[in-house]
Amino acid sequence: MSTPIPDGPSRPFLFLHVGDQHLTVRGARNHADLAAIFDQIAGFGRDAFDFVYLPGDIAENGAGEEYALIAEILRAHPTLPVLLIPGDHDRQYGAMDAFGEFHTAVMAERHPPVVNALLQPPAAPNREPERKLIPQYYFRHDAGAVRCLFLDMISAGYGQKGMGLDFRLGPDQLAWLGDEVSQAAREGKTCAVFMHTYPDDLEKKEAEDVAGLFWTQGVRLAEMGHTHYNELAHDGRTTYASGRSVGQNEDGSVGYAAGAIDDGEVSWRFRPLDRTAPFVLITAPADRRLATRALRADASGRIAVRAVVLSDATPARCRCRVDRGPWHAMDRAAEGSVYEARVPWPPGARLLEVEATDPRWPGYGPDHIDHDVIEPADRIFLTPDRPDKPGSDACSLGAWLEKGVRGDQLGPNRAGRDW
Repeated sequence: MSTPIPDGPSRPFLFLHVGDQHLTVRGARNHADLAAIFDQIAGFGRDAFDFVYLPGDIAENGAGEEYALIAEILRAHPTLPVLLIPGDHDRQYGAMDAFGEFHTAVMAERHPPVVNALLQPPAAPNREPERKLIPQYYFRHDAGAVRCLFLDMISAGYGQKGMGLDFRLGPDQLAWLGDEVSQAAREGKTCAVFMHTYPDDLEKKEAEDVAGLFWTQGVRLAEMGHTHYNELAHDGRTTYASGRSVGQNEDGSVGYAAGAIDDGEVSWRFRPLDRTAPFVLITAPADRRLATRALRADASGRIAVRAVVLSDATPARCRCRVDRGPWHAMDRAAEGSVYEARVPWPPGARLLEVEATDPRWPGYGPDHIDHDVIEPADRIFLTPDRPDKPGSDACSLGAWLEKGVRGDQLGPNRAGRDW
């Protein structure tokens, strides 16, 4: 029912992250919200972004009737590029048969599973563990200059409901990951990894290996679910971004995140479903909190500004300004959702703002007008030291309200309700 996704265009790499769905029954609030999110995303047009990412926990109980709900939504949008991985709830009761059937029917044409012989937990004391052929759902997808690696942290795990759910990659996937990350570096590609949760949540030895790999090889982005809240953590080389859950949501308005990589630098912002179009994401320059290099200016002191504007209608106007100074018009690039300008960046400047106005804006009020505001990096950038705990939320940036990050870690896996 799906078609392969072609390589991405020359515009900034852009994906939309729809958080953990936890689907249960038809007509539940999260089921209706998920359908509304897909309807809204489809209105942007196929060329506005590279793909839609589902980070796992699609079904609350890993049941076939729960996957039927997401399959129905995907059938309603057959040309929408969707890429997904499993989460721990997709193995909620120790098996992934229903997820496997859903994947075979809906997703296998885009990314078929890899079958590996994995050690199973010992069946009894003093018995050697046995190997079993297990499908794992990891794969690679290239989007222009960005290599996207999607990990399966679930299928190799030993745990089950009531006995502890653990996260593992297994030796085959771990070796594959190392090869792919190293190859991306050799080819000069920016590497982004899509996984269910922080590397730190993996089995201890794997956690150390994956976090070390990301740091030493300069993986630029790790995009995750599981937390149920929006969070950005940055260790100077890798941005770790987790998105708010669609189901079991207590972090604020339901919605989805837009993440981008533009010339090797990451940008990210959450869009609530109840906000009107348009939606603005500045992709260049990088904010100082996510930057990995100094701000670049030309000989005349001007910087390149780029922003993605997502909407179901062409904006009536897109413009930018520095420190609430004069506005500068931004021109629409060849790729329809991207707007560009070159503007003076004087010494000591701090804020960059991009504003997009929808044709439906009445001239007042917050509807049909949107702003993104960042603090670009300085022209001097100091290479950071290796963090004490790479691959974790130890480098969390805390609250960043302009990006939709509240910083309270309000979710069932940290400080929220026991769902």
